[in-house]
Amino acid sequence: MTEQEWNEYVNFASGGEWPIPRGMISDYNNWLCRSIVGRALYFRDKVEEAMTVLATVVDVEPSMEKAEKGMSEAEHKILCLRDIAKIIWGLTKNTEAALNYWDQAIDLCERYQYPFVSVARGEISYGRLIMLVAAGQEEQACNEARVMTGKERFEREGINSYRYFAYRFLAEREHAKGNVQKAVLLYEKAFCYYPKSVEGERDYAAAAQMTDPEERYAKYQHMSSMQYLQWEITC
Repeated sequence: MTEQEWNEYVNFASGGEWPIPRGMISDYNNWLCRSIVGRALYFRDKVEEAMTVLATVVDVEPSMEKAEKGMSEAEHKILCLRDIAKIIWGLTKNTEAALNYWDQAIDLCERYQYPFVSVARGEISYGRLIMLVAAGQEEQACNEARVMTGKERFEREGINSYRYFAYRFLAEREHAKGNVQKAVLLYEKAFCYYPKSVEGERDYAAAAQMTDPEERYAKYQHMSSMQYLQWEITC
């Protein structure tokens, strides 16, 4: 990557509809800047350009310490590995290569001992399961999800993103096969581990009163798009 290319990528990331302040991302020698720029490029569908930038952080060893504010280095690296896995799968359909980066990201999720401020840990594993289905390995994905439903790591107060995303994934697979009632029961179980505010608890109770399985499933889908509370407490 030339200096001119880097400056073009920074200009792109700092402009447009979702601009990032240029002062936060312009230093090429800071791998965190490259991390942010690369992910911004991918988010805005500049896939090959994103891969060019993200490839420069693959061998970086992040600090495993808690950040004073914002995302930790570990979280930055996890999100980079996630996006690289998605890019490799999207461009090449090379399952083995993509899984290598998914697995690195999941391993970092396991090793980082402090609260996350961005993505839920279980969502990284969920992304891997989705890719396995796309790769024709649904049975393996479902088996891995069943293992995830027993994962003991609780982020806070019984909230468990691994269990939530595992049950959600299994619900989605049952729904895809037309087993709506079973899908609803699995989704209901998933929300036992979801961080819900008072509003979230009301939505959960409302879903339980729905008698039409498809309507109830749709309600859970809508709830899954709502960030009622943070997954992990950071203070």
